[in-house]
Amino acid sequence: TAQEAQISQSDRRLNELGYAQQFTRSMSFWAVVGMSFTAIGILTGMSSAFQTGLFSGGPLGLFWGWNICSIFMFLIALCLAEISSVWPTAGG
Repeated sequence: TAQEAQISQSDRRLNELGYAQQFTRSMSFWAVVGMSFTAIGILTGMSSAFQTGLFSGGPLGLFWGWNICSIFMFLIALCLAEISSVWPTAGG
């Protein structure tokens, strides 16, 4: 099947890099949700961001600031995804 072909291809790539496969490459839905909430810190980040943004620039400053920052954060995520896909033992 296609999944077996992909696994064997990634195993070959690991062997080329000098590694043997030791970890499973699957995560449950709740593990992904937990890791993402841990990484972004919604509860602590939102309260400080709203207070500072509203006092400094108002609603318009929050709107444009978050949209512009989101674009740059997306570009950083694309770069990290590219790095992770090349080095599968680093979390890709």
